[in-house]
Amino acid sequence: MFIRMIGVFEVRDDAGHDRTPRGSKARALLALLSRTPGHRRPRRWLEARLWSDRGQEQASGSLRQALTELRKALGPLAVRLTSDRDCVCLSGVTTDLDRDPALARQALAQGREFLEGIDVVDAAFKAWLAEERQRVAAELGDSHRQDLPALAPFTLRLADLPEGTEAAIARDLAAAIARLTAEYLLGETNRRAVPGDRLAAGFDLQLEGAWSEDRAYLRVRLVDQANQKTLWSQRLVASRVGEGRGAASTVVFEATEAQLM
Repeated sequence: MFIRMIGVFEVRDDAGHDRTPRGSKARALLALLSRTPGHRRPRRWLEARLWSDRGQEQASGSLRQALTELRKALGPLAVRLTSDRDCVCLSGVTTDLDRDPALARQALAQGREFLEGIDVVDAAFKAWLAEERQRVAAELGDSHRQDLPALAPFTLRLADLPEGTEAAIARDLAAAIARLTAEYLLGETNRRAVPGDRLAAGFDLQLEGAWSEDRAYLRVRLVDQANQKTLWSQRLVASRVGEGRGAASTVVFEATEAQLM
């Protein structure tokens, strides 16, 4: 079983036939298992990521329905998805991150995202997804820089965010900025444009902006720590979006006016 994680999510059997489930929760379930070492998770853990807003009994029933849908979509591959009263396990699976990390890295640099199009509105899944996108960027970045000097840690300056910005919004904002910066640093053209001594010195990420009603207008700068010169800047428009009564708001970002200095 092959699963594509970068770009549009898809599942293929060994003959290349499409076995991708239609439902977002079924796709997310495969993604959660695929990104787990050993590909095994407790049922309660999966329920807490996909149905965190439901009671225990309802969440358990939803997980059973998702497993049924997933087995139907997988067809002959369904034998690789096993479960008992405590855990769900996936076997015999490989992903594009494992098979061809160079191609996955190139797709990220071209603007594709980890798990595009999986529209699960659960806040717990969105938090997992944001963390996993950062982890994937770090994994691909580490292998890409085997021949480069070690980088100093980035400093993400969020002090200039307007008063009252929620922690969840700050987290989503940090994830978006990290992705934009990784795309710049990992791109072949930009990697050649940034000398090795700059890479060794490290960078600061600086952020400034203000909210106007439900939108924020932000500017991100990548600054060389060695000489405090701005290497790259990006403007972001952030829209605050609510997902229903009682749901935490999130932020949708639109990147504009990228500029190399």
